[in-house]
Amino acid sequence: MMQQIHNGTFGQVIQGQCRSTGEMVAIKILKNCDHDGQIVKNELRLLQVLREGDTKDSHIIHFLESFSDTVWTYLVFELLQQNLFDFQKQNNFSPLPVRHIRTITAQVLVALVKLKELSIIHADLKPENIMLVDHARYPFRIKLVDFGSAILLPEVCHVQEPYIQTRFYRAPEILLGLPFCEKVDIWSLGCVMAELHLGWPLYPGNDEYDQSFFQRAPDPDQEELAKHCDLYRMVELVKRMLTWDSHERITPSAALHHPFFSMKEVKPSFKATQYYQLSQEDLRASCKDSKLCVHNHHLGSKLHLTPNQYLNIVHYSI
Repeated sequence: MMQQIHNGTFGQVIQGQCRSTGEMVAIKILKNCDHDGQIVKNELRLLQVLREGDTKDSHIIHFLESFSDTVWTYLVFELLQQNLFDFQKQNNFSPLPVRHIRTITAQVLVALVKLKELSIIHADLKPENIMLVDHARYPFRIKLVDFGSAILLPEVCHVQEPYIQTRFYRAPEILLGLPFCEKVDIWSLGCVMAELHLGWPLYPGNDEYDQSFFQRAPDPDQEELAKHCDLYRMVELVKRMLTWDSHERITPSAALHHPFFSMKEVKPSFKATQYYQLSQEDLRASCKDSKLCVHNHHLGSKLHLTPNQYLNIVHYSI
């Protein structure tokens, strides 16, 4: 064991090294007592389901093994680099260009499609639980982590814990105590997408929202128009994710076929732009060898939506 990586509510994560292979790994340390002990058992059970479910190339962290002593349980995972919250913090919470948000979102959706196949609800999807694999070698290639709050869909009716999902990313059916399903994760992903674009949470609780409107050049060129068209499609998808009625909320597989990923409405007019070409390269590079299939990092975007615009577009009313 070498150094601490993360210290969370239910345990800490440290970096270690496998003696037999020399491989660097991440070790999650959880306490075996009372309520925490039940959390450990639940996470181990879910990780076993994931391991048996062939999640390779599904953008889900690889669980290696577990061991325990009288006080602690140790969960061993592949070592990843940095979570998205820390990445945002490192970059002063600067809004992320839409093309990078697309790359991240596509991979999370692949993970959610796999979780749905396995009847698993992640139930705590947020920037801290989306990790960059190796940003220098594979820009914006990510994996979904932390299944400590995950639930098997057939057991949803037995969930008695009132606190699931982190507040900023909590679906309305959870807030209202209504029946819920795997679509709570889609709501959370919509919130994450908006946050990556804004630089702060879309629904932070009681903050006042900015009333300003689009910041746009008076006579935009083709590059700016391509970004504008792309942003519009992203907001359309966020709107489908942030639908109050979970029955009407878009599914992970349907989301992967949204024009935001195919860029079919951007391509006819803007195929020759650097923005379109780089967007396609980003998506192909980050999702290489994964199960992502959509139809056919130096370019920033000044086109930007404010929180108030998001709220107006998704009709935030009950």
